[in-house]
Amino acid sequence: MNRRWYYLGIAILIAAILFHQPLLAVIGLLLLLVVGTTDIWARFCLRDLRYSRQFSERRALFGEEVTLSLSVENAKLLPLPWLEVEDTMPRALPVKSRKLRNNLRSDTVVLESLFSPRWYERVTRRYTILCNARGVHQFGPTVVRSGDVFGFLSQEESFSNWQYLLVYPLVVPLTRFGLPARHPFGERRAPRRLLEDPSRTIGVRDYAYGDSLRRVHWKATARTMQLQSKVYEATTTYTLVLFLNVAAHTDGYYGINPDLQELAICATASVADWAIDQGYEVGFYANTIMYMPEMEEESGGTGTAQEDAARGLEEEVEAQLRKRRIHLPPSSNDEQRKRIMEVLARVQPFFGAAIEDVIQAERTRLAAGATVVVITSSVNDPLLETLARVRQAGHAVTILFVGDAPMPGRLGGFTVYHIGGEETWQELVAAYGSGTGSTSLEAQPGRDQEQNREQIQGTIGFSL
Repeated sequence: MNRRWYYLGIAILIAAILFHQPLLAVIGLLLLLVVGTTDIWARFCLRDLRYSRQFSERRALFGEEVTLSLSVENAKLLPLPWLEVEDTMPRALPVKSRKLRNNLRSDTVVLESLFSPRWYERVTRRYTILCNARGVHQFGPTVVRSGDVFGFLSQEESFSNWQYLLVYPLVVPLTRFGLPARHPFGERRAPRRLLEDPSRTIGVRDYAYGDSLRRVHWKATARTMQLQSKVYEATTTYTLVLFLNVAAHTDGYYGINPDLQELAICATASVADWAIDQGYEVGFYANTIMYMPEMEEESGGTGTAQEDAARGLEEEVEAQLRKRRIHLPPSSNDEQRKRIMEVLARVQPFFGAAIEDVIQAERTRLAAGATVVVITSSVNDPLLETLARVRQAGHAVTILFVGDAPMPGRLGGFTVYHIGGEETWQELVAAYGSGTGSTSLEAQPGRDQEQNREQIQGTIGFSL
Protein backbone atom coordinates (compact mmCIF):
# COMPACT_ATOMS: atom_id res chain seq x y z
CA MET A 1 0.00 0.00 0.00
CA ASN A 2 1.02 3.60 -0.48
CA ARG A 3 2.72 4.92 2.65
CA ARG A 4 0.43 7.94 2.65
CA TRP A 5 -2.30 5.68 4.02
CA TYR A 6 -0.10 4.89 7.01
CA TYR A 7 0.62 8.59 7.54
CA LEU A 8 -3.10 9.33 7.28
CA GLY A 9 -3.99 6.67 9.85
CA ILE A 10 -1.32 7.88 12.27
CA ALA A 11 -2.47 11.50 11.81
CA ILE A 12 -6.09 10.54 12.53
CA LEU A 13 -5.00 8.63 15.63
CA ILE A 14 -2.91 11.57 16.93
CA ALA A 15 -5.76 13.99 16.27
CA ALA A 16 -8.18 11.71 18.14
CA ILE A 17 -5.86 11.65 21.15
CA LEU A 18 -5.34 15.42 21.12
CA PHE A 19 -9.04 16.23 20.81
CA HIS A 20 -10.23 13.30 22.96
CA GLN A 21 -12.37 11.79 20.18
CA PRO A 22 -12.79 8.00 20.73
CA LEU A 23 -14.70 7.48 17.49
CA LEU A 24 -11.96 9.17 15.50
CA ALA A 25 -9.41 6.96 17.25
CA VAL A 26 -11.34 3.85 16.23
CA ILE A 27 -11.37 5.08 12.63
CA GLY A 28 -7.61 5.59 12.70
CA LEU A 29 -6.97 2.17 14.20
CA LEU A 30 -9.24 0.51 11.64
CA LEU A 31 -7.45 2.30 8.81
CA LEU A 32 -4.05 1.16 10.10
CA LEU A 33 -5.38 -2.38 10.59
CA VAL A 34 -6.77 -2.57 7.05
CA VAL A 35 -3.62 -1.15 5.49
CA GLY A 36 -1.34 -3.40 7.57
CA THR A 37 -3.24 -6.63 6.90
CA THR A 38 -3.42 -5.75 3.21
CA ASP A 39 0.35 -5.35 3.05
CA ILE A 40 0.94 -8.59 4.97
CA TRP A 41 -1.29 -10.60 2.66
CA ALA A 42 0.17 -9.00 -0.45
CA ARG A 43 3.73 -9.70 0.69
CA PHE A 44 3.35 -13.27 1.94
CA CYS A 45 0.34 -14.70 0.06
CA LEU A 46 2.41 -16.59 -2.53
CA ARG A 47 5.18 -17.74 -0.22
CA ASP A 48 5.32 -21.45 0.59
CA LEU A 49 2.58 -22.04 -1.93
CA ARG A 50 2.89 -25.29 -3.88
CA TYR A 51 0.97 -26.17 -7.00
CA SER A 52 1.00 -29.55 -8.75
CA ARG A 53 -0.70 -31.13 -11.75
CA GLN A 54 -1.09 -34.90 -12.11
CA PHE A 55 -2.64 -37.24 -14.68
CA SER A 56 -4.16 -40.62 -13.97
CA GLU A 57 -2.49 -41.80 -17.21
CA ARG A 58 0.39 -40.23 -19.12
CA ARG A 59 -0.46 -42.29 -22.21
CA ALA A 60 -4.05 -42.82 -23.25
CA LEU A 61 -5.95 -44.63 -25.96
CA PHE A 62 -8.08 -42.64 -28.37
CA GLY A 63 -11.48 -41.94 -26.81
CA GLU A 64 -10.40 -42.64 -23.23
CA GLU A 65 -11.06 -40.39 -20.27
CA VAL A 66 -8.08 -39.22 -18.21
CA THR A 67 -8.42 -37.69 -14.76
CA LEU A 68 -6.56 -34.41 -14.26
CA SER A 69 -5.81 -33.56 -10.61
CA LEU A 70 -4.89 -30.00 -9.63
CA SER A 71 -3.51 -29.61 -6.10
CA VAL A 72 -2.78 -26.42 -4.16
CA GLU A 73 -0.94 -26.58 -0.82
CA ASN A 74 -0.71 -23.55 1.44
CA ALA A 75 2.26 -24.50 3.68
CA LYS A 76 2.20 -21.49 5.98
CA LEU A 77 0.21 -20.04 8.85
CA LEU A 78 -1.34 -17.26 6.76
CA PRO A 79 -4.66 -18.36 5.16
CA LEU A 80 -5.54 -17.27 1.66
CA PRO A 81 -9.01 -15.74 1.24
CA TRP A 82 -8.83 -16.27 -2.52
CA LEU A 83 -6.44 -17.91 -4.95
CA GLU A 84 -6.94 -17.87 -8.71
CA VAL A 85 -5.22 -20.54 -10.81
CA GLU A 86 -5.06 -20.31 -14.60
CA ASP A 87 -3.71 -23.49 -16.19
CA THR A 88 -2.98 -23.54 -19.91
CA MET A 89 -4.32 -26.62 -21.71
CA PRO A 90 -4.53 -27.84 -25.32
CA ARG A 91 -7.72 -26.89 -27.11
CA ALA A 92 -7.93 -30.31 -28.77
CA LEU A 93 -8.62 -32.08 -25.43
CA PRO A 94 -11.89 -30.83 -23.94
CA VAL A 95 -12.66 -30.99 -20.23
CA LYS A 96 -15.88 -32.77 -19.39
CA SER A 97 -18.67 -30.51 -18.06
CA ARG A 98 -16.36 -27.51 -17.86
CA LYS A 99 -16.17 -24.33 -19.92
CA LEU A 100 -12.69 -23.06 -20.72
CA ARG A 101 -11.55 -19.54 -21.52
CA ASN A 102 -10.02 -18.85 -24.90
CA ASN A 103 -6.34 -18.00 -24.93
CA LEU A 104 -4.32 -15.69 -27.14
CA ARG A 105 -2.79 -18.77 -28.76
CA SER A 106 -5.28 -20.44 -31.06
CA ASP A 107 -4.31 -23.98 -30.04
CA THR A 108 -4.64 -23.50 -26.25
CA VAL A 109 -7.33 -22.66 -23.72
CA VAL A 110 -7.21 -21.70 -20.04
CA LEU A 111 -8.72 -23.72 -17.19
CA GLU A 112 -9.66 -21.27 -14.42
CA SER A 113 -9.99 -22.48 -10.84
CA LEU A 114 -10.70 -20.56 -7.64
CA PHE A 115 -9.40 -21.87 -4.29
CA SER A 116 -9.53 -20.65 -0.71
CA PRO A 117 -6.96 -22.70 1.22
CA ARG A 118 -6.65 -22.23 4.96
CA TRP A 119 -3.42 -22.47 6.92
CA TYR A 120 -1.43 -25.66 6.21
CA GLU A 121 -4.17 -27.01 3.97
CA ARG A 122 -4.03 -28.87 0.67
CA VAL A 123 -6.93 -28.65 -1.76
CA THR A 124 -7.26 -31.03 -4.73
CA ARG A 125 -9.74 -30.79 -7.57
CA ARG A 126 -10.21 -33.36 -10.29
CA TYR A 127 -11.33 -32.87 -13.86
CA THR A 128 -12.06 -35.36 -16.63
CA ILE A 129 -10.24 -34.90 -19.93
CA LEU A 130 -11.67 -36.43 -23.11
CA CYS A 131 -8.82 -37.80 -25.24
CA ASN A 132 -10.40 -37.30 -28.65
CA ALA A 133 -7.30 -36.09 -30.47
CA ARG A 134 -4.14 -38.01 -31.32
CA GLY A 135 -0.77 -36.48 -30.54
CA VAL A 136 1.53 -35.16 -27.83
CA HIS A 137 -0.40 -32.48 -25.94
CA GLN A 138 1.32 -29.86 -23.82
CA PHE A 139 -0.03 -28.58 -20.50
CA GLY A 140 1.34 -25.42 -18.95
CA PRO A 141 2.45 -22.89 -17.96
CA THR A 142 0.38 -22.06 -14.88
CA VAL A 143 -0.37 -18.60 -13.47
CA VAL A 144 -1.42 -18.23 -9.80
CA ARG A 145 -2.80 -15.01 -8.39
CA SER A 146 -3.76 -14.07 -4.81
CA GLY A 147 -4.02 -11.08 -2.50
CA ASP A 148 -5.74 -9.59 0.52
CA VAL A 149 -9.26 -10.21 1.66
CA PHE A 150 -10.37 -6.72 0.58
CA GLY A 151 -9.13 -7.09 -2.97
CA PHE A 152 -6.95 -3.97 -2.86
CA LEU A 153 -3.65 -5.65 -3.81
CA SER A 154 -2.75 -8.89 -5.59
CA GLN A 155 0.40 -10.80 -6.44
CA GLU A 156 0.95 -12.99 -9.48
CA GLU A 157 3.43 -15.77 -10.21
CA SER A 158 3.96 -18.00 -13.24
CA PHE A 159 5.18 -21.61 -13.11
CA SER A 160 6.92 -23.16 -16.11
CA ASN A 161 5.54 -26.58 -15.23
CA TRP A 162 5.13 -28.08 -18.67
CA GLN A 163 3.76 -31.60 -18.82
CA TYR A 164 2.78 -33.79 -21.74
CA LEU A 165 -0.05 -36.22 -22.37
CA LEU A 166 0.33 -38.66 -25.27
CA VAL A 167 -2.79 -39.94 -27.01
CA TYR A 168 -2.39 -42.95 -29.29
CA PRO A 169 -4.05 -43.02 -32.71
CA LEU A 170 -7.46 -44.52 -33.24
CA VAL A 171 -7.40 -48.25 -34.08
CA VAL A 172 -10.45 -49.76 -35.78
CA PRO A 173 -11.23 -53.05 -37.56
CA LEU A 174 -10.12 -53.08 -41.19
CA THR A 175 -13.68 -53.73 -42.30
CA ARG A 176 -14.50 -50.13 -41.32
CA PHE A 177 -12.34 -49.05 -44.27
CA GLY A 178 -14.04 -51.44 -46.70
CA LEU A 179 -11.06 -53.82 -46.77
CA PRO A 180 -11.59 -57.60 -47.08
CA ALA A 181 -11.66 -59.30 -43.69
CA ARG A 182 -9.46 -62.33 -44.51
CA HIS A 183 -6.76 -61.27 -46.96
CA PRO A 184 -6.96 -57.52 -47.51
CA PHE A 185 -3.59 -57.35 -49.27
CA GLY A 186 -3.82 -60.40 -51.51
CA GLU A 187 -3.37 -64.12 -50.92
CA ARG A 188 -0.41 -65.01 -48.71
CA ARG A 189 1.70 -67.23 -50.92
CA ALA A 190 4.30 -68.84 -48.70
CA PRO A 191 7.87 -69.21 -49.92
CA ARG A 192 9.62 -72.55 -49.74
CA ARG A 193 9.45 -73.87 -46.19
CA LEU A 194 12.98 -74.73 -45.09
CA LEU A 195 12.62 -74.06 -41.37
CA GLU A 196 10.85 -76.09 -38.72
CA ASP A 197 9.72 -75.04 -35.25
CA PRO A 198 10.95 -77.61 -32.64
CA SER A 199 8.41 -76.33 -30.13
CA ARG A 200 5.49 -77.42 -32.34
CA THR A 201 5.22 -81.20 -32.77
CA ILE A 202 2.44 -82.21 -35.15
CA GLY A 203 3.11 -85.97 -35.44
CA VAL A 204 5.64 -88.79 -35.64
CA ARG A 205 7.25 -90.83 -38.42
CA ASP A 206 9.69 -93.72 -38.70
CA TYR A 207 13.24 -92.91 -37.81
CA ALA A 208 15.40 -92.06 -40.84
CA TYR A 209 19.17 -92.27 -41.10
CA GLY A 210 20.70 -88.95 -40.07
CA ASP A 211 17.95 -87.90 -37.66
CA SER A 212 19.28 -86.29 -34.48
CA LEU A 213 18.68 -88.05 -31.18
CA ARG A 214 16.87 -84.89 -30.05
CA ARG A 215 14.28 -85.64 -32.69
CA VAL A 216 13.53 -89.15 -31.42
CA HIS A 217 10.10 -89.52 -29.81
CA TRP A 218 10.93 -91.97 -27.02
CA LYS A 219 7.35 -92.60 -25.88
CA ALA A 220 6.23 -93.49 -29.39
CA THR A 221 9.37 -95.63 -29.80
CA ALA A 222 8.54 -97.60 -26.64
CA ARG A 223 4.96 -98.06 -27.76
CA THR A 224 5.76 -99.29 -31.28
CA MET A 225 9.10 -100.97 -30.43
CA GLN A 226 10.64 -99.07 -33.37
CA LEU A 227 12.52 -95.80 -33.46
CA GLN A 228 10.13 -92.92 -34.15
CA SER A 229 11.06 -89.33 -34.99
CA LYS A 230 9.05 -86.21 -34.30
CA VAL A 231 7.51 -84.21 -37.14
CA TYR A 232 7.70 -80.47 -36.56
CA GLU A 233 5.46 -77.79 -37.99
CA ALA A 234 7.08 -75.81 -40.78
CA THR A 235 7.20 -72.07 -40.18
CA THR A 236 6.89 -69.18 -42.57
CA THR A 237 7.40 -65.51 -41.80
CA TYR A 238 5.34 -62.89 -43.61
CA THR A 239 6.52 -59.29 -43.78
CA LEU A 240 4.35 -56.21 -44.20
CA VAL A 241 6.00 -52.83 -44.72
CA LEU A 242 3.92 -49.66 -44.29
CA PHE A 243 4.80 -46.35 -45.94
CA LEU A 244 2.81 -43.32 -44.75
CA ASN A 245 2.78 -40.32 -47.04
CA VAL A 246 2.28 -37.18 -44.94
CA ALA A 247 1.45 -34.68 -47.66
CA ALA A 248 0.10 -31.16 -47.34
CA HIS A 249 -3.28 -30.24 -48.78
CA THR A 250 -4.52 -26.73 -49.30
CA ASP A 251 -7.05 -25.74 -46.66
CA GLY A 252 -8.48 -22.31 -46.05
CA TYR A 253 -7.85 -22.37 -42.31
CA TYR A 254 -4.95 -24.70 -41.52
CA GLY A 255 -2.96 -24.90 -44.77
CA ILE A 256 -3.45 -28.68 -44.54
CA ASN A 257 -6.43 -30.98 -44.30
CA PRO A 258 -6.28 -32.36 -40.76
CA ASP A 259 -9.16 -34.81 -41.21
CA LEU A 260 -7.50 -36.60 -44.13
CA GLN A 261 -4.19 -36.79 -42.28
CA GLU A 262 -5.79 -38.21 -39.16
CA LEU A 263 -7.68 -40.76 -41.25
CA ALA A 264 -4.42 -41.83 -42.92
CA ILE A 265 -2.72 -42.22 -39.53
CA CYS A 266 -5.73 -44.15 -38.22
CA ALA A 267 -5.58 -46.49 -41.23
CA THR A 268 -1.85 -47.04 -40.70
CA ALA A 269 -2.33 -47.88 -37.02
CA SER A 270 -5.22 -50.22 -37.80
CA VAL A 271 -3.31 -52.11 -40.49
CA ALA A 272 -0.24 -52.44 -38.24
CA ASP A 273 -2.34 -53.70 -35.32
CA TRP A 274 -4.11 -56.25 -37.55
CA ALA A 275 -0.87 -57.45 -39.15
CA ILE A 276 0.90 -58.05 -35.83
CA ASP A 277 -2.12 -60.01 -34.60
CA GLN A 278 -1.88 -62.12 -37.78
CA GLY A 279 1.79 -62.91 -37.14
CA TYR A 280 3.31 -60.54 -39.69
CA GLU A 281 6.62 -58.82 -39.27
CA VAL A 282 5.63 -55.18 -39.61
CA GLY A 283 7.87 -52.27 -40.55
CA PHE A 284 6.91 -48.61 -40.71
CA TYR A 285 8.39 -45.62 -42.56
CA ALA A 286 7.14 -42.09 -43.21
CA ASN A 287 8.32 -38.91 -44.89
CA THR A 288 8.04 -36.74 -41.79
CA ILE A 289 9.59 -36.36 -38.35
CA MET A 290 8.32 -36.94 -34.83
CA TYR A 291 7.30 -34.36 -32.26
CA MET A 292 9.31 -35.00 -29.08
CA PRO A 293 9.09 -31.94 -26.82
CA GLU A 294 10.03 -33.91 -23.69
CA MET A 295 13.39 -34.94 -25.15
CA GLU A 296 14.05 -31.40 -26.35
CA GLU A 297 13.76 -30.11 -22.80
CA GLU A 298 15.97 -32.88 -21.43
CA SER A 299 18.74 -32.18 -23.91
CA GLY A 300 18.33 -28.42 -24.03
CA GLY A 301 20.77 -27.55 -21.25
CA THR A 302 23.64 -29.93 -21.98
CA GLY A 303 27.11 -28.79 -22.93
CA THR A 304 28.97 -25.56 -22.31
CA ALA A 305 28.53 -22.41 -24.33
CA GLN A 306 31.87 -23.01 -26.06
CA GLU A 307 30.85 -26.53 -27.06
CA ASP A 308 27.49 -25.34 -28.37
CA ALA A 309 29.19 -22.59 -30.34
CA ALA A 310 31.79 -24.98 -31.75
CA ARG A 311 29.15 -27.38 -33.00
CA GLY A 312 28.05 -26.43 -36.47
CA LEU A 313 24.41 -25.56 -37.07
CA GLU A 314 24.12 -28.02 -39.95
CA GLU A 315 25.53 -30.85 -37.86
CA GLU A 316 23.13 -30.12 -35.03
CA VAL A 317 20.12 -30.02 -37.36
CA GLU A 318 21.18 -33.26 -39.02
CA ALA A 319 21.54 -34.99 -35.66
CA GLN A 320 18.07 -33.86 -34.61
CA LEU A 321 16.56 -35.06 -37.87
CA ARG A 322 18.20 -38.48 -37.48
CA LYS A 323 16.82 -38.69 -33.97
CA ARG A 324 13.30 -37.79 -35.04
CA ARG A 325 13.05 -39.62 -38.35
CA ILE A 326 10.51 -42.40 -38.65
CA HIS A 327 12.40 -45.57 -39.48
CA LEU A 328 11.18 -48.81 -37.87
CA PRO A 329 12.55 -52.01 -39.45
CA PRO A 330 10.15 -54.99 -39.58
CA SER A 331 9.48 -56.96 -36.40
CA SER A 332 6.62 -59.10 -35.14
CA ASN A 333 6.74 -58.83 -31.33
CA ASP A 334 4.46 -56.75 -29.13
CA GLU A 335 7.22 -54.21 -28.58
CA GLN A 336 6.93 -53.39 -32.28
CA ARG A 337 3.24 -52.65 -31.78
CA LYS A 338 4.14 -50.22 -29.00
CA ARG A 339 6.83 -48.57 -31.12
CA ILE A 340 4.51 -48.08 -34.09
CA MET A 341 1.70 -46.64 -31.94
CA GLU A 342 4.14 -44.34 -30.15
CA VAL A 343 5.61 -43.08 -33.42
CA LEU A 344 2.18 -42.57 -35.01
CA ALA A 345 1.10 -40.58 -31.96
CA ARG A 346 4.09 -38.27 -32.51
CA VAL A 347 3.68 -37.80 -36.27
CA GLN A 348 3.66 -34.12 -37.17
CA PRO A 349 1.45 -32.71 -39.94
CA PHE A 350 4.46 -31.59 -41.94
CA PHE A 351 6.29 -33.54 -44.59
CA GLY A 352 9.89 -33.51 -45.67
CA ALA A 353 11.13 -35.68 -48.53
CA ALA A 354 8.74 -37.12 -51.10
CA ILE A 355 7.36 -40.52 -50.20
CA GLU A 356 8.83 -42.04 -53.38
CA ASP A 357 12.31 -41.02 -52.18
CA VAL A 358 11.71 -42.80 -48.86
CA ILE A 359 10.50 -45.94 -50.66
CA GLN A 360 13.46 -45.84 -53.04
CA ALA A 361 15.89 -45.54 -50.11
CA GLU A 362 14.38 -48.59 -48.35
CA ARG A 363 13.72 -50.67 -51.47
CA THR A 364 16.99 -52.58 -51.38
CA ARG A 365 16.53 -53.43 -47.68
CA LEU A 366 13.08 -54.97 -48.00
CA ALA A 367 12.82 -58.63 -47.01
CA ALA A 368 12.28 -61.14 -49.81
CA GLY A 369 8.57 -61.50 -50.56
CA ALA A 370 7.56 -58.57 -48.34
CA THR A 371 4.22 -56.89 -49.01
CA VAL A 372 4.37 -53.11 -49.38
CA VAL A 373 1.37 -51.00 -48.36
CA VAL A 374 1.39 -47.26 -49.15
CA ILE A 375 -1.08 -45.01 -47.33
CA THR A 376 -1.38 -41.77 -49.22
CA SER A 377 -3.79 -39.01 -50.16
CA SER A 378 -2.07 -38.22 -53.46
CA VAL A 379 -0.73 -40.40 -56.26
CA ASN A 380 1.61 -39.09 -58.94
CA ASP A 381 3.77 -40.53 -61.70
CA PRO A 382 7.06 -40.61 -59.70
CA LEU A 383 5.33 -42.63 -56.98
CA LEU A 384 3.90 -45.12 -59.49
CA GLU A 385 7.29 -45.51 -61.16
CA THR A 386 8.97 -46.21 -57.81
CA LEU A 387 6.30 -48.74 -56.87
CA ALA A 388 6.73 -50.42 -60.26
CA ARG A 389 10.40 -51.01 -59.47
CA VAL A 390 9.40 -52.40 -56.08
CA ARG A 391 6.99 -54.82 -57.76
CA GLN A 392 9.67 -55.91 -60.24
CA ALA A 393 11.80 -56.90 -57.25
CA GLY A 394 9.14 -59.44 -56.29
CA HIS A 395 7.08 -57.49 -53.76
CA ALA A 396 3.29 -57.22 -53.70
CA VAL A 397 2.16 -53.59 -53.62
CA THR A 398 -1.16 -52.17 -52.36
CA ILE A 399 -2.22 -48.52 -52.20
CA LEU A 400 -4.62 -47.26 -49.53
CA PHE A 401 -5.96 -43.98 -50.87
CA VAL A 402 -7.30 -41.30 -48.51
CA GLY A 403 -9.52 -38.69 -50.08
CA ASP A 404 -13.07 -37.60 -50.70
CA ALA A 405 -13.03 -38.64 -54.36
CA PRO A 406 -12.31 -42.37 -54.92
CA MET A 407 -9.61 -43.47 -57.36
CA PRO A 408 -9.78 -46.38 -59.83
CA GLY A 409 -9.57 -49.83 -58.27
CA ARG A 410 -6.53 -50.58 -60.46
CA LEU A 411 -3.98 -47.86 -61.08
CA GLY A 412 -0.77 -48.65 -62.90
CA GLY A 413 -1.43 -52.33 -62.26
CA PHE A 414 -1.61 -51.84 -58.47
CA THR A 415 -4.56 -52.64 -56.25
CA VAL A 416 -6.04 -49.42 -54.86
CA TYR A 417 -8.45 -49.31 -51.91
CA HIS A 418 -10.34 -46.11 -51.19
CA ILE A 419 -10.66 -45.94 -47.39
CA GLY A 420 -12.69 -42.72 -47.27
CA GLY A 421 -12.36 -39.00 -46.72
CA GLU A 422 -13.40 -36.33 -44.25
CA GLU A 423 -16.85 -37.83 -43.70
CA THR A 424 -15.34 -41.22 -42.88
CA TRP A 425 -13.04 -39.70 -40.26
CA GLN A 426 -15.87 -37.74 -38.66
CA GLU A 427 -17.97 -40.91 -38.44
CA LEU A 428 -15.09 -42.78 -36.78
CA VAL A 429 -14.56 -40.01 -34.24
CA ALA A 430 -18.28 -39.93 -33.47
CA ALA A 431 -18.32 -43.72 -33.00
CA TYR A 432 -15.11 -44.22 -31.04
CA GLY A 433 -14.37 -40.85 -29.48
CA SER A 434 -17.68 -40.07 -27.82
CA GLY A 435 -16.04 -39.77 -24.42
CA THR A 436 -17.75 -42.82 -22.95
CA GLY A 437 -14.45 -44.54 -22.31
CA SER A 438 -14.91 -47.03 -25.13
CA THR A 439 -12.06 -47.44 -27.57
CA SER A 440 -11.65 -48.99 -30.96
CA LEU A 441 -10.00 -52.00 -29.40
CA GLU A 442 -13.21 -52.83 -27.58
CA ALA A 443 -15.01 -53.13 -30.89
CA GLN A 444 -12.77 -55.95 -32.08
CA PRO A 445 -14.25 -59.36 -31.15
CA GLY A 446 -12.14 -61.51 -28.90
CA ARG A 447 -9.95 -58.66 -27.65
CA ASP A 448 -9.67 -57.67 -23.99
CA GLN A 449 -9.23 -54.00 -23.21
CA GLU A 450 -6.82 -54.52 -20.33
CA GLN A 451 -4.62 -56.73 -22.48
CA ASN A 452 -4.60 -54.09 -25.21
CA ARG A 453 -3.67 -51.45 -22.66
CA GLU A 454 -0.67 -53.54 -21.61
CA GLN A 455 0.29 -54.10 -25.25
CA ILE A 456 0.09 -50.47 -26.31
CA GLN A 457 0.05 -48.19 -23.31
CA GLY A 458 3.13 -49.21 -21.29
CA THR A 459 6.18 -47.12 -20.77
CA ILE A 460 7.87 -47.22 -24.16
CA GLY A 461 11.61 -47.05 -24.56
CA PHE A 462 13.36 -47.61 -27.84
CA SER A 463 16.09 -46.11 -29.93
CA LEU A 464 15.46 -44.48 -33.27
